[in-house]
Amino acid sequence: MKDLLLFRHAKAKPVLPSQEDRERRLSGRGRDAALAMATWMRDAGWNPGLVLFSTATRTRQTAAIALMVLPAARLVGEDALYLADMQALRARVADIDPAVDAAMIVGHNPGLEDLARSMIPLRPRADAAAALGMATGAIAWFRSPARDWHDFLAAGPVLVSAMSPDRLPGKTAR
Repeated sequence: MKDLLLFRHAKAKPVLPSQEDRERRLSGRGRDAALAMATWMRDAGWNPGLVLFSTATRTRQTAAIALMVLPAARLVGEDALYLADMQALRARVADIDPAVDAAMIVGHNPGLEDLARSMIPLRPRADAAAALGMATGAIAWFRSPARDWHDFLAAGPVLVSAMSPDRLPGKTAR
């Protein structure tokens, strides 16, 4: 069995005129949300063996904050995950080391949301996909009976949980 958690980077500051998009840093609200989401993941039993993240500043910061709370995992930054589309993400999932049972990808939309929605079976897709929006800081956790990551998507992953900072217990929507 394999577990995959998709984690969209937390809220970032707007891009400055002299700045590249990939250099955007987390806002104070984003740092707080990343920490709150990591705490929720830990309390839900999330224990990644591998954390893949885009090398954009905001995703590096989100991953680093998460690993302040989550159990130690191998961290791998990859330029190819910056604004990766669904097909690139699917290919990267298939290429995860088979010895890893739980992997997390910290990345960007629309790729993460497209990948998450593609893993929801057709029949309940409309209701589940509507609830699955990958706002900044949101996660979607999938489990597949696959023994190898190459078969993860074909083996019919199931949505274990979806959460976003504004839906955390005790939080009110802003």
